[in-house]
Amino acid sequence: MRFVVAIMGRAPSAKGKTRLLASLGTADGVGLRRALLRDTLDVVGRVQVASKAVVYTPGDAEAEVRELVRAGTRLLPQRGTDLGERLHHAFVDLLQGETEAALVVGSDLPTLPPRYVEMGIEMMEQRPGNLVLGRSPDGGYYLIGLTRPEPRLFEDIPWGTSGVFERTLERARALALRVELLPEWYDVDSAGDLVPLMRDDDPDGARGAAHTRAWLLAAPPEVRAKVTAARA
Repeated sequence: MRFVVAIMGRAPSAKGKTRLLASLGTADGVGLRRALLRDTLDVVGRVQVASKAVVYTPGDAEAEVRELVRAGTRLLPQRGTDLGERLHHAFVDLLQGETEAALVVGSDLPTLPPRYVEMGIEMMEQRPGNLVLGRSPDGGYYLIGLTRPEPRLFEDIPWGTSGVFERTLERARALALRVELLPEWYDVDSAGDLVPLMRDDDPDGARGAAHTRAWLLAAPPEVRAKVTAARA
């Protein structure tokens, strides 16, 4: 099968991560968003068995995103009025031509093990037609994989809440989709999610998040103190 792994996210200059920035007490949103995206691009870039894409917003940010990606990465603008529509249209656009399966991840996964993405590809290769999901601790999901567009999978989902994953499972059952589950992993939404980057023993390989770690180490002491406090 021909696979594509796509990152779904905003250009660094676009507003985002406002709650995280507020909790850290920093105004350097562009720097943090760029670091998170670059690390996620590095994670995806280490997956050798698939082509790569970024599905970006806003629509006029192609030049900004292109400066960050490797040669050969497809760039597609997001389409739709809410996250559900944008995800559905992302799969419609990704599953074109010879591409037979697509996996979509968020843009704030600096410590995601590339092996988890590879596991998702293996699941889809072994059991085509199944839905692949990677659950996040906050009740959402960090990865979703499909071999065909499923518009109803993204309808009436309480985006931005802890009920996203369970509602998606319910919808998958209603659509008679079999679900393959990846190990749980976290995206960066809070100061506590940056704690692994402060650990000296680095048990989960978090130091692979070179750009986010560099941003954190270069941040003012009061910002790092917020992360240290979250670790306590």
